[in-house]
Amino acid sequence: MERLFLIFSFAVLSTSAMVSCVKDAPLNDDIKEIKVTTLDIKTLGRLTADLVETSGIVVYEPNRIWSHNDKGNTNQLFLVDTTGALIKTITVTNAQNIDWEDLAVDTQGRIYINNAGNNNNSRTKLSIYRIPNPNLIEGITVQAEIIRFTYEDQTKFPPLNSNKNFDVEAIIWKNDSIHLFTKDRSTPYTGYTKNYIVPSTPGNYTAMLVDSFFIESINYPAPVTAADINLETGELVLLTKDRILSFTNYPGSKFFKGDIIDYRLTSSVGQVEAISFVNKQKLYITEEGSSSLPGNIYKVILP
Repeated sequence: MERLFLIFSFAVLSTSAMVSCVKDAPLNDDIKEIKVTTLDIKTLGRLTADLVETSGIVVYEPNRIWSHNDKGNTNQLFLVDTTGALIKTITVTNAQNIDWEDLAVDTQGRIYINNAGNNNNSRTKLSIYRIPNPNLIEGITVQAEIIRFTYEDQTKFPPLNSNKNFDVEAIIWKNDSIHLFTKDRSTPYTGYTKNYIVPSTPGNYTAMLVDSFFIESINYPAPVTAADINLETGELVLLTKDRILSFTNYPGSKFFKGDIIDYRLTSSVGQVEAISFVNKQKLYITEEGSSSLPGNIYKVILP
């Protein structure tokens, strides 16, 4: 059964501790009502052992999924089908997988590899690798163009425990910009994801903080692990442990000022790390596995 929830009053949320945790972040105190409903999730297959730590996906066609592993693994992209079977591997020769977290795709089909995973919030060299549409690469290697950046509001590496919100595991491309969404690691936990923006062309930049969104006061279900945008409809989705947050009908690129639906997954899943639109309603999700058992590929259908 659907329920309508109003976001908690910011007179309650914005305690002094909370404000210090998200200091300088715009607070989303003018958002609309959040509609909360449930969403069924279906298992399609199990990933190849080459993708035990899958952490980002891009889907160009329904039975072809590009993915990669996260921190400390190879600098490779893997193409699999929906059963998880490996089809092709491409090595990005001039890239290092310090902590790859999420993929984005633009209207030209180019892929952006987010090398800004930052568990300890201590990294000073962050980057995003841009490569051509991998479906058009004839060989098994490619060189990337590089977008390098720092955060405008980070001055300590690492910052205080109360301000550890500089780990990015979710990115999208929109209008020649890359939007980054943070995974909060603060103590005490703030429950916010921050939205930064950098240009999508190679160069050195300062990531500008443009907005923030309060998800949940409890750590377990709230941290954002992936994002995607439907470039046709503009719908943005953020993935967490047990939900998908949908943002539509927003002004410009102010995602958090539009219509919001909080989809709660009806079945328990593992450590879900990646999400991608297949079409306007269908999305694929992948989860991280273990050394002995790779994770699953899931499908959800939005209403």
